[in-house]
Amino acid sequence: MLDADKPLDPKDEKKLKTRGVGSGESYEPFIKVHEISSTGESYRIRGRNTSRAHHLLSRLEFSAFLVFDRFHLTYDIKEQFPLPVADTLSICSRLGIKHPQMRNKLKVVTTDLVVELKGKPSIAIAVKYASDLDNARTVDKLQIEKLYWEELGYEWKLFTDQEIPAIVKENLEWLHAASQNSHDLYGELSLEDISTVINRLSGSEKKLATVCAAMDDLYECSAGFHIGVIRNAAAANLIDVPLDIVFRNWRATDVSIVLDLDSFKAGLSDVS
Repeated sequence: MLDADKPLDPKDEKKLKTRGVGSGESYEPFIKVHEISSTGESYRIRGRNTSRAHHLLSRLEFSAFLVFDRFHLTYDIKEQFPLPVADTLSICSRLGIKHPQMRNKLKVVTTDLVVELKGKPSIAIAVKYASDLDNARTVDKLQIEKLYWEELGYEWKLFTDQEIPAIVKENLEWLHAASQNSHDLYGELSLEDISTVINRLSGSEKKLATVCAAMDDLYECSAGFHIGVIRNAAAANLIDVPLDIVFRNWRATDVSIVLDLDSFKAGLSDVS
């Protein structure tokens, strides 16, 4: 039986009625964390650019998500995005490969992350461990995704565990944790307040944490106040920090306030 004559998996067909449509807060991913059985890590986290929880199915997806969630041109990220079956069947026919299926029923092909950018072409991202690329069927699926998105006018990227250094990943997770658990006090700070803190640190070559602790004592603030301001402001892209240096080793001179988002570096200038 030809792939085109095979039925769609009933579970996938049901999910397509409500999932993979909309944007921002209204978007619902095709696959959710609680629906997969995995011995690996999965995450359900709130993004910076939407007011909804994102479903990420591996530690690597989590890392990729944090990179693009922090990028200042990102305004939406759609994870586990389903591709239309009619299109993927056509692509498989043209490529001469078998459509993904299970027990003789077609399965929906999904893309891990679809990143919508301000003023730039959107990006579709397949997230895979480099070791997975030795699997022929994995490569087939990547070919399907690549052709689908490029024909739609999107840029398609492959994100592997070799794309992000361990230090950058650790910094992004540290900053993300701050944005998820921020104290109300930091949310009330203005740019002027943040500039004041940056000015207090200027001129010192000492480690940031050491200088911040000294400033807490000098200005009679609660312990951790100044480093908390830096961490939360950096998480909000208001402060530029060197992501290629682990946050524990940042110097006071390494941080600066962002006056123009077009000049924002944060170690991510190459993501687009």
